[in-house]
Amino acid sequence: MKVLSFVTLLALALLSAGVSVAQARTTPDSDLSTLLAWVAGDFDTTQQAADRAASPAPERLFAVFAKVNAPALGREVIYLQWAIDSPQGRLQRQRIWTFEVDASRNVILMDFFTLRDPDRWRDAHLQPETALSQISRADVIPYPPACRLPFRREGEAFVGEIPRGQCRIISQQTRTDMTIHARIVVTRDQLGYDESGVRQDGTIVFKVPSSGSYEFRRRGR
Repeated sequence: MKVLSFVTLLALALLSAGVSVAQARTTPDSDLSTLLAWVAGDFDTTQQAADRAASPAPERLFAVFAKVNAPALGREVIYLQWAIDSPQGRLQRQRIWTFEVDASRNVILMDFFTLRDPDRWRDAHLQPETALSQISRADVIPYPPACRLPFRREGEAFVGEIPRGQCRIISQQTRTDMTIHARIVVTRDQLGYDESGVRQDGTIVFKVPSSGSYEFRRRGR
């Protein structure tokens, strides 16, 4: 029987390891598909709201994140609405998120938009192909390019965060000069979210939620 040298065995082991790594390696495009699949769905914060250790207790939110057709805003668009206390409750938030790959930075970038007339677009997720098909950029309030969230994959999670101090805006409603920070963590069945606005003197304009972060869990899991 032919005996393989140590060098040959080592080379074969490294080659095998290289094949495994290559098979496991992902691309920004495949990561984008995974991220969108993990974001889309129905979530709630029921478990977090029931945790009495949280102080103050976060609101009980029922969130919908739906992939929709909105050509004027981008190819990969998510419509979200968060209802308080029940899926049919008063809405705490409506937003549009769009995603694209930045090949030069090897990251996924997310833009977010506020709706100028939220009531007009309520429940857009119920008709994902048509409800937002005619929306235009005049119907949304964009944020500056510096406010885009770069998403990177970290194992079995995607983490998106606006670098602190980078996103400076003036509120169109209150004319408040503030810096926005946001962080989103997405796994297969959970989504963590927190956002805040701080004036230039360090005082807080808003914080969502008021402490910590929302911990959304996919409903039915």
